[in-house]
Amino acid sequence: MSGRIPTGIEPLDAGAPEGIPRASTILIAGESGTGKSALIAHLAANFMSRGEKCVYVALDDSPESFVEQLESFGWPGRDFHSRDLLNIIDGYTYTTGKYLSSAYAKKSVNVQKVDELVYSLLSSVEELKLEGTGILIVDSLNDLLYFHDITKIVTLVKSVRAHVSKLRRVLGVMVLHTDTEESAELARNIEHLFDGVVYTRINEELRKIGIPLKELLVKKLRGAPTNPFWIPYAITSSGIRPVDVEKLAKLIKSRLEEYERLK
Repeated sequence: MSGRIPTGIEPLDAGAPEGIPRASTILIAGESGTGKSALIAHLAANFMSRGEKCVYVALDDSPESFVEQLESFGWPGRDFHSRDLLNIIDGYTYTTGKYLSSAYAKKSVNVQKVDELVYSLLSSVEELKLEGTGILIVDSLNDLLYFHDITKIVTLVKSVRAHVSKLRRVLGVMVLHTDTEESAELARNIEHLFDGVVYTRINEELRKIGIPLKELLVKKLRGAPTNPFWIPYAITSSGIRPVDVEKLAKLIKSRLEEYERLK
């Protein structure tokens, strides 16, 4: 189970053609609407489908929302949970002020206390006896920005990389939405802390002609080769899929012809 692992997501595997080293912590960053949530859901589902456990830290939304998202793509979220493959740490409901316990959460944490969050992550990985298998997902780092400065976020990243990825060879994935200048600056400042960095975007030139084409770039990946170019992808009813290049070319041609007729 050690060494490099394919993600099973074609566009991402095209960017990392020989797989991602298992003992890595990866940053997935990009603006909202670029498919990061679908990407991590697909990633988690592929791991769990082959019997590897997932520790998912829900900070952006409720544990129920992640299970529902898995189900919306046709993956058995509730079944994953009942089989102890999906283990959710709830860092969301505390911030709502409702203090409701979730049926899908193994633990609840107060994100205003980073030490408590780090302890919950590390203890969950240890209790599940993850070593050379499994994936840890933190979604997302933005929620920590509301309560902490960059030093606390650095503490979290370094702890996961050292004690989860390097010590136990469990793949770590952290999400960052770069919609604000503050979050975009954070991404630039913490890139070096990660073994790999994946950026997502909507192609700006195609957006101008009404084609919101999503693309991803594997910017770096320690210990494995990458194809460092923007790779187009689509979100379908079954997850992240590659774009049909011929269909895309025809669509672009059609849109350009429409614009020419308007002149």
